[in-house]
Amino acid sequence: MKHALVLFLSFFLSVNLALAQDEPEGLLDQYEGDWFNLSPEQNNVFGVSVNEAYKHFADPEIQPVIVAVIDDGVDVSHPDLKGKLWINANEIPENGIDDDANGYIDDIYGWNYLGNPDGENIEHENIEIVRLYRPLKERFENVDAEAVPKADKKAYKEYLFYKAAYDEKISELNSEYSQYAQLAALYQGASAYMKEQLKSEELTINDLIKYQPENEDDGQVRDFLLMAEQEGLRQYLTENDSYFESSIQYHYNIDFNPRTIVNEAEAERNNTAYGNPMVWAGNPDHGTHVAGIIGAVRHNDNGINGIAKNARIMSLRVVPDGDERDKDVALAIRYAVNNGAKVINMSFGKDYSPEKELIYSAIEYASANDVLLIHAAGNDSENNDKLANYPDGTMGKRKSFENWITVGASGPLRDMTFIAEFSNYGKKSVDILAPGVDILSLVSGGGVDSYSGTSMAAPVVSGIATVLRGAYPNLSANEIKEIILQSADIDKKLHVMFLGDDLKIKKLIRNPGVPSLFMSLVIAKVKSGS
Repeated sequence: MKHALVLFLSFFLSVNLALAQDEPEGLLDQYEGDWFNLSPEQNNVFGVSVNEAYKHFADPEIQPVIVAVIDDGVDVSHPDLKGKLWINANEIPENGIDDDANGYIDDIYGWNYLGNPDGENIEHENIEIVRLYRPLKERFENVDAEAVPKADKKAYKEYLFYKAAYDEKISELNSEYSQYAQLAALYQGASAYMKEQLKSEELTINDLIKYQPENEDDGQVRDFLLMAEQEGLRQYLTENDSYFESSIQYHYNIDFNPRTIVNEAEAERNNTAYGNPMVWAGNPDHGTHVAGIIGAVRHNDNGINGIAKNARIMSLRVVPDGDERDKDVALAIRYAVNNGAKVINMSFGKDYSPEKELIYSAIEYASANDVLLIHAAGNDSENNDKLANYPDGTMGKRKSFENWITVGASGPLRDMTFIAEFSNYGKKSVDILAPGVDILSLVSGGGVDSYSGTSMAAPVVSGIATVLRGAYPNLSANEIKEIILQSADIDKKLHVMFLGDDLKIKKLIRNPGVPSLFMSLVIAKVKSGS
């Protein structure tokens, strides 16, 4: 048993040590924090030059701008968002009356489309493929293909398509779980063995450092556990345990349907009267993180420095643990527009969008009302030109929305690692990059944490847009978009290591650079004629 463990450890260590050689020593320590505020000129870090912008444009007259964060909610009590939240001044809190007659009762901070008036809220959901497959499975599972009536052939074909897609997802999940289970067993076995050697019920880094192995095998076990602690393996295993639990119980569970909580009549497509004002419901870490990047209070020695001093965060809760529903997203966009938002951040996405026309209509409504929408490209290293990450800004390749920006994620250095290894890409569909690796921002409960993802990159761009819309309100959403894209310092000759290959970055992203708040303000000043 011990011999097998050591062989596994040897392989694991050789692979990980080889990978570690490609990562600059101390990179995360050097750039941890809200590095997106920094600039390449002043700090040799490819942030978006926020600090430099405020230094050169000292306290300009910037109007407050409402930014809608369509996400999993926002912790409205976070101290670093004090004074930065949108407050519906026309609504009297908790009186049970729709004072402003906008169709939503007591919507002080925004709206939660994942709840009901009794205070019950959806936290977990299916992924979209399950919702598409479920009714067809019930209809056709026990029907012989030859017996399907001609009128049902199209629906039966859809059943076969979604069944194959669902089965593929389940196969992938099983494969991932098998690898996870092996690694978890390896870690648990190594931990148990080392605890026995140390005669201790707990393992600390100090204990492992002090431990003097009696032979090479014990040394490899010790080295593995040290690396596991330093590289966050224990946290990884804990998080993935939760991921697999959610995947099995909720995401891929055909028998799980939480929508009854909302009590929204699916047949009544015009029904918007569902939800509650509890935008903080569930665990809104993700939305709070996004909100912090956009507009956390600057220089208050609490939390982080958000980008936009003038941001007023409106929270719209539509994203559960699972896939969001198209109707909820469409209604959230319309709510944001109707209640004064000029920038909408959407850090979410999914593979299927059965009611995409509802969202396209909402985007056009936002365009008609001069609202800019900013969307995360996705974290699957996929080509969005070929596989859409919904909602998309191309209306199924029929047209491109001029008030829409899709954002990929970048790292702190303009080298082979400039584009984040997880970021989706697309020469036609991904407009620009923005900082999205090890981004420190707010989380619920008053704390901070570092996350990586295009979900973090999108609000960086939303923060820039918010400052521009407040500083130059005469410029349209479309003009703000073009200014942001123009502000990027692009090195078209740059090569990156991506998808295992040495690639030219200009072939991956439409504007393969990061925007600059400083340069955006310079361009906007000229463009506005002020």
